[in-house]
Amino acid sequence: MRETTNRCLLLACIALAGCKADISVQQEPLDPVVQEIALAFIERPLLINTDEPYLTNLRDPAAFNPGARLVLKQNAFAESSENILTDALFDENALYDVKDLHASPDGMTLLFAMRAPELDNVPDELQPKWDLWRYDVGTNAITPLIADMQLAQRGHDISPAFLADGRIIFSSSRQTTSRQILLDEFKPQYNALDEDLNTLTFNLHVMNADGSNIRQLSFNLSHDLYPVVLDDGHILYSRWDNQASRSMFNWYKMRPDGSENQLVYGWHSHNSGAQQSAVEFAKAVVLADGAVSLALASNNAPYYNSWPQRVALALASDNTQPLAGEVLNTAAQEPLFPWAFDNTGRAERAGAVNSYAPLKDGSGRYLVSWSPCRVLVEDVAFSCAQVEDSSELELARPLYGLWLFDTQKQTQQPVRPGQEGLLVTDPVVLQSYNPPVFLPENPLFDAELANENAAVLHIRSVYDFAGTATVNLARLADPMQTTASDRPARFLRLVRGVPIPPDEVVDTPNFAFGVSRRQLMREILGHVAIEPDGSVLVKVPANVPFNLALLNAQGQAISPLHQQWLTLRPGETRSCNGCHTSQSTAPHGRVDGAGEAATANVGALSSSAFSNANPQLIAEPGETMAQTAARLNGIPELNEALSYLDIWTDPALRMPDPILNTSLQQLQTAQPAGVECFAQWIASCRLRIDYPSHIQPLWTLDRRQFDEQSNELIADRTCVSCHSRTDAAGDSRVPVAQLELDAEASDLQAQHYRSYRELLSNDNELELVGGVLIDRLVQATDANGNPLFVTDEDGNLVLDDDGNPIPIMQPVPVNASLRAGNALQSGAFFDLFATDGSHQGDLSAAELKLLAEWLDIGAQYYNSPFVIPEQ
Repeated sequence: MRETTNRCLLLACIALAGCKADISVQQEPLDPVVQEIALAFIERPLLINTDEPYLTNLRDPAAFNPGARLVLKQNAFAESSENILTDALFDENALYDVKDLHASPDGMTLLFAMRAPELDNVPDELQPKWDLWRYDVGTNAITPLIADMQLAQRGHDISPAFLADGRIIFSSSRQTTSRQILLDEFKPQYNALDEDLNTLTFNLHVMNADGSNIRQLSFNLSHDLYPVVLDDGHILYSRWDNQASRSMFNWYKMRPDGSENQLVYGWHSHNSGAQQSAVEFAKAVVLADGAVSLALASNNAPYYNSWPQRVALALASDNTQPLAGEVLNTAAQEPLFPWAFDNTGRAERAGAVNSYAPLKDGSGRYLVSWSPCRVLVEDVAFSCAQVEDSSELELARPLYGLWLFDTQKQTQQPVRPGQEGLLVTDPVVLQSYNPPVFLPENPLFDAELANENAAVLHIRSVYDFAGTATVNLARLADPMQTTASDRPARFLRLVRGVPIPPDEVVDTPNFAFGVSRRQLMREILGHVAIEPDGSVLVKVPANVPFNLALLNAQGQAISPLHQQWLTLRPGETRSCNGCHTSQSTAPHGRVDGAGEAATANVGALSSSAFSNANPQLIAEPGETMAQTAARLNGIPELNEALSYLDIWTDPALRMPDPILNTSLQQLQTAQPAGVECFAQWIASCRLRIDYPSHIQPLWTLDRRQFDEQSNELIADRTCVSCHSRTDAAGDSRVPVAQLELDAEASDLQAQHYRSYRELLSNDNELELVGGVLIDRLVQATDANGNPLFVTDEDGNLVLDDDGNPIPIMQPVPVNASLRAGNALQSGAFFDLFATDGSHQGDLSAAELKLLAEWLDIGAQYYNSPFVIPEQ
């Protein structure tokens, strides 16, 4: 039967070659070297449990697809022997899963991830985890990388790869350092969910070859997957950028110690598949010449096919975006193979490619999982070469086998022909290759910072957008030309995402996130003042994902929330040129600005004071104001307050700008959790704002004003004294401005206070009828303002008992007062408390700052799963 299948497939391929597919087929490889190289691959059924299709879901790396097997083949000769390496590890007919093959540079070790068969009547959290295994070619032995079973089962481990020093980098849900940081924050230890709240988050980890000394390297709140060691020793990997409205996999790069972590490719290239189809930047493949390639595919590609591309990573940050100083004569992504493959579901006569591995011998050959093009004609599979027009026909099930592609001779040779119902994927050639360069620990690490679990962030200018300043930097930095109050950006806020635990740790109900789940839960790491030239230098917590927002003097964000999670390693100093807009495709956020346009803020031109600035603040050439200030006065630390001290104005030329210090310690109500930590900053300081505990008390705080002599009540500015549906005597009334700020249960969501939904949700206008508050109804009108009446199905007016038309009545909408996620666009509310506003002085600067911060981070109802009352 096997021989018949091979012959039929070969005839189909020859027919394909005869139909101008430009593929010449040879029955057996003639190269004796190839015949001596062992290879491995994974074979799995296309159907799981006989009826469920196998899926390749990037967003669920822990998914279990039983039925896979790890196959070792003696060489690339089609009839050479095969050995199922993993069957002996389990009972006969047991269904396990295997993925992520990786060969060592000497070709003598194969690493892979495997998940043991499912256990009957056992809850999901107690099922076997994905483990890493090692196959030794010399001894033919298979052993787990982590021998201690309990240690191995503390998380899912996948995607292993050898570092140059023999250690192993891999992706894991262990979250070893993140769990320790939770303890430092006085929270329970747990493995957090991704930002879709579906699966445990996978981040990159490293361990010794014997499975010891496991350490976490990356700290995304969603998955970091598929680490690949580049020839220069850096790690290229795929990160799921899944913050707020973003959901895409991009390529990031870092050193093997986790430092210099940066986006390098893909953010603006997700419609670069065939016919502008959507693709994700998943696992990279390092080619024989050290270049990088990628099998372009969509998530859960239904035909399991991809479009292999060579990616000019050294020239570009996106498919059509060159790095500064580089030129792209063609797109950065170019087809790897000279045949018409693509990633769509259409029939291509050249067939379809699932995955591939280069032979690293300079021959231009690849071991490829390839399926011939087959279509269904009356439920019978035919080669596309056998029908006149395959474009309108349904594709038959794929028939992926292993083939040796020679891109120089443009031939392909069968290595392991496909078999019906099976998918062959993840080919690996056990061939020696030059190991990557060894990169030691970053020599620029600061030991004192590392001991504090801290790092330093330096932004040359927040007004620098891709090398162009949005303001006159020289004028803005000159104290004699611009005062502090004239500068558009006054402070920088750092916000971290709260890791959400799985339900077995604590159940986080949907209402806890508030009116929108886009921002999930957030904590504020703190604030720092922006220097006159737009520069910032501040000490930040290490190993914590954070984003950034620029603020005005009132603490309102004047920039969109940063859509990437940034992290720094302990002891690291990270410098970047500036900011970017969401529409800009220009490279940004790269280490030391490499590949970006030249900085707009060149810094001090000589060893002297900045223009018209305090002569005691002598800069060094190239320094920003933030660097000079930090060198002379020490590195600033994050603060809960909006605090600014003018050190730049020369007192001999004019009066320094007023001190600004708006602190949450000035609140008369309960301070947000963590305010006290900032009295002496440490890396675990966080601010948490919960609506019931910290915002609602603003509305009920006693704000009555009494005559100092007679103690007579002059005015009652307590918010609920006007904004409630009952007066002081308890009688019903229409709340002032149709706004209710009491702590009764909302009719929209019983677990929310009425005030919360009144502020953030659209509502209906109320009126008092017979002592009862009801929705006020008015007659509906059409687009031209004409009144509308009830009509029957033929369009005729329906009359009441008196023969009059019946008006169509509708409630009067009342727009929400506040906008979740954007204090600046809640201006109508904040203007009430400004100078000449109707509520001028009713709320203090600290209270308005609290409101602005809470809105900007998402207006959540709770910002910790552990403070939600039990339901």
